[in-house]
Amino acid sequence: MVSLCLKKQMLYNFILLTRPLNGLIAFISVILGAFISSGNINIFYEVMIVAISAFLLTSAGNALNDFWDVDADRINKPSRPIPSGKINRNSALFFAIILFITGTGLGLLVNPVIFALFCLVSVLLVLYTIWMRKILLIGNLTIGLLTGLTLIAGGISARAIKGAIIPAFFAFLIIVAREIIKDIEDVEGDNITNLSSLPLKLGQKKAMYISLIFIFSIILFSPLPYFFGIYSIYYLIFVVFAVDLILIYCVFILLTKLTTKSVAKVSKLIKLDIFFGLGALYL
Repeated sequence: MVSLCLKKQMLYNFILLTRPLNGLIAFISVILGAFISSGNINIFYEVMIVAISAFLLTSAGNALNDFWDVDADRINKPSRPIPSGKINRNSALFFAIILFITGTGLGLLVNPVIFALFCLVSVLLVLYTIWMRKILLIGNLTIGLLTGLTLIAGGISARAIKGAIIPAFFAFLIIVAREIIKDIEDVEGDNITNLSSLPLKLGQKKAMYISLIFIFSIILFSPLPYFFGIYSIYYLIFVVFAVDLILIYCVFILLTKLTTKSVAKVSKLIKLDIFFGLGALYL
């Protein structure tokens, strides 16, 4: 009984390592990318394979990130599985490698384009962790690009890629905004690891203003798909009264009080808003 409990606890710790909510967002994004692109999911088997692969690759990237960021996480997130001692660092690396191989390999079951895309995603995730995020703004843009590619992958799996471009564009904007805000939240730990994040190089307030550019871009562009006759009135209602209102509230918080606590709150609100955005696109 004790051994079973220990195994369950270890499994739970490895699940925490992957940040499963991020993986779930990737999973849903692929499915919605396929649905929005084609109007219906005609090739359910292939779409689900791609969605599972996106979940696994996102999880792999998160596990690798925790492996690499252990020193910063001891300050920023000491309760994470590796800095808290719940998972051995080398075990986390091995786990990430298995997830990368499995997630990429599943692409072979769909088509060569998906496999090539997943190879690119894997390379970008590794380069991001060890190099790209050290370059000013490039790391943030890379994560935005990777998120947009999950929707593009959904479009490819449904063989209707054009319809995934608009969702991918909005995903790019909101993720870049959130990544900059997360950098503000993690500024103390990032300073130790010598990352070239915007708040470290330009200051927290200037970084916040740059994140607001992306947030205001979403608010400005979000009604356009309706006015151009691409999406329905239901999309417009949902995006204005749910997605945009949350973003406006986030802007209010950031402009009113820029603290670690308020920034953390905004980061969580934007993650919630991503689900609302996916819901708006579904409508």
